[in-house]
Amino acid sequence: MTTRKILKFGHTVTGMAFLGAIIVLWIFHQHLAAPGDSLDIYIAQRQLMERISTLVLMPSLLMSLLFGLLSMAMVQRFHGAPWVWGKLLTTVLMLEGSLLGIQSPTKKEAALAASALSDESLVAGLALKVDAEQWSLIMIGFVATANVALGVWRPRFRSKAS
Repeated sequence: MTTRKILKFGHTVTGMAFLGAIIVLWIFHQHLAAPGDSLDIYIAQRQLMERISTLVLMPSLLMSLLFGLLSMAMVQRFHGAPWVWGKLLTTVLMLEGSLLGIQSPTKKEAALAASALSDESLVAGLALKVDAEQWSLIMIGFVATANVALGVWRPRFRSKAS
């Protein structure tokens, strides 16, 4: 198997894992227990979401970025191709958006939820930003889908006059 095929396979698999993690986290958000009604279930859900984010979402995104950068460096045809730069830009958006809009809020909410077991006054502060977290998942999901589309479609970005 050639290096190019190995890089493409790795990039594809890690991209699928990333999008899968986005979908799973979004589904969890749709089924979150109300912290005031069932704190134990809410805590378990938030801890599981934090684990998915830490063990699947971020590593798959970082590995996908690594495979993509290696492909850009090693495959001569990709040098200077406009779609490659589009993929790089969307990947940077995915990385920053995932860190700030998904990973960080997920970790903070899981820690706050766990703390609420020993301090019931914290329960009122739980689940206040669920809508923002869901929108982050949707936006990053769309950017990731655009990233995949650029890799599959590989537009040339040429004017019709040329």
